[in-house]
Amino acid sequence: MHTLPYLSRYICLCMQLLRRRLRRTRRATLRRFLEGRYGDRSLVLKGEQAPLYLLIVLGSGGHTKEMLIMLEQEARPHPHSHRRYLVSSGDHMSLPHLAAFEESLRDQAIGGVATGTYDVHVIPRARRIHQSLLTTPFSAAWSVARIFPILLRGPATPSFGSRSLPDVVVTNGPATGFFVCLAAFVLRMLNIGEDKMQIVFIESWARIKSLSLTGRLLYETGIADLFLVQHEAVAKKYGVLNAGWLVLGGKQGRQRRAEDTG
Repeated sequence: MHTLPYLSRYICLCMQLLRRRLRRTRRATLRRFLEGRYGDRSLVLKGEQAPLYLLIVLGSGGHTKEMLIMLEQEARPHPHSHRRYLVSSGDHMSLPHLAAFEESLRDQAIGGVATGTYDVHVIPRARRIHQSLLTTPFSAAWSVARIFPILLRGPATPSFGSRSLPDVVVTNGPATGFFVCLAAFVLRMLNIGEDKMQIVFIESWARIKSLSLTGRLLYETGIADLFLVQHEAVAKKYGVLNAGWLVLGGKQGRQRRAEDTG
């Protein structure tokens, strides 16, 4: 019953030790494709300068809906960009939402400009609901083992070769997101694409007072290159950046962000 807190602390300690070996400033890749406009607390995923290979972790329930809303509001797809989506096995809700989102991107293309390509990969769920903590390490290890090949195998499109690595990994809170970030971190530690796979964590809008378990793990380990929350109370509590309500766009989003900045 009390295994999870000790397991979490052990993981955090290991990641902190590994991070000391991997000390580096924010990579040029992240600065190039992610423009944090913290004055008005908005985040823009930029793809105008060069093709962007973006890996996006989706999660069941509200995580996928939030992620797709943020991408719709903040993303600017490059005609030669590629979006790779990771979905956990058994998540039957994300796929229809994703298909509708990609269809809307094509429909909203201005002047017939292409919005890039995308693919979807299904990975084993790291931990099922009500799964015993005794068996969780085994299912989590199997999930991570399946994540590595997806990170290492590029989309093989005209803009990216089969050995291309993701430029940026984005997650917003599902448990699988931590293991994807962990796999990317390990590859970077091994000097495999050390200027690639920049990790961006955006905490779920639903977390108005504290971080989710995934957020706490990424916060304690410090493996995220950019850590954002969507409420000022959470930002002050943990000393992280407040991006405002990214799930709101247009006039509502700008108004709320202005209120957050005071």
